Amino acid sequence: RKEGLRVTHLRGNPMSVPKKTAISGVAGGLAGSTVGVLLHPIDTIKTMMQVGKHANKGFFECGIQAVRQNGVLGGLYAGCGASAFGSFFSSALYFGTYETMKTYWNAVLPCHMAGLTASLAAVTGNAVSSLIFVPKEVLKQRCQVGQAAAGQSALSLVKTIVREEGVGAMYSGYFATLLRNAPGAMLKFGIYEQMKVFIKRTLKRDVSPKEHFAAGMTAGCFSSAIMTPLDVVKTRLMTGSVRPSFPLVAMVEIAQKEGVAALWSGFMPRLVWSATFFAVGMSAYELALTTVLQVTEGAPDNLQ
Repeated sequence: RKEGLRVTHLRGNPMSVPKKTAISGVAGGLAGSTVGVLLHPIDTIKTMMQVGKHANKGFFECGIQAVRQNGVLGGLYAGCGASAFGSFFSSALYFGTYETMKTYWNAVLPCHMAGLTASLAAVTGNAVSSLIFVPKEVLKQRCQVGQAAAGQSALSLVKTIVREEGVGAMYSGYFATLLRNAPGAMLKFGIYEQMKVFIKRTLKRDVSPKEHFAAGMTAGCFSSAIMTPLDVVKTRLMTGSVRPSFPLVAMVEIAQKEGVAALWSGFMPRLVWSATFFAVGMSAYELALTTVLQVTEGAPDNLQ
């Protein structure tokens, strides 16, 4: 077991744990920021639909309104730059921790519990990456609902939020994010990794890019469908649409004031965005990982 924690493999390549963390982190950062930019318009519309004043509007209606009011870049891509920047580092932390913790859980879990390796590693990755992910989401979502003044930079908005609401405001919705992401990650990565194992064992070959995408889409659909109410609560807390409180308290408050249906606001764009994000994200991660492994092949690595 000690050997398993000192020397490990990444996609069949033997390497030290620190090198595995670094390579998977860089690949994850590249994939996360790229996919975040590509799918940002869908995320903007989802956020608008989940905030009270837009809750009764449809997907295309919200999109058209955003473009009419602020143009394509200022409307659908509001907060995109800050989001891409933050996504690189949060995704790097996520995947670096995820791959490293898979090594740890593989070493300590008994054989009959090996199927939990990916799920437990994903939860650990979520907890670590949320330290960057949550402030990034607060900033992005406030831009998406129009809380940034015309021409105001991301850094200026951060200063405004901290000055008027305190540093804690940058971590609004932190526990709601963990409550949403932790079980969601367990579902997504658990299903995704098991589907990869099934494909490899059944077809007796490596998983193809199309199969990576299909596995990611399936896992993303299951997870996003179940976790939508917590995503609504997270969005309301981050944008200041509900008073700061424990996520489950906020959920009850929303249901009492607006009806249970309000907890499913933005369900379709979230389903499309989340499932597509995970499918494209994992495909991009596998591609980026393969590329980084090729680039770093032969790089010094102390395995002794």
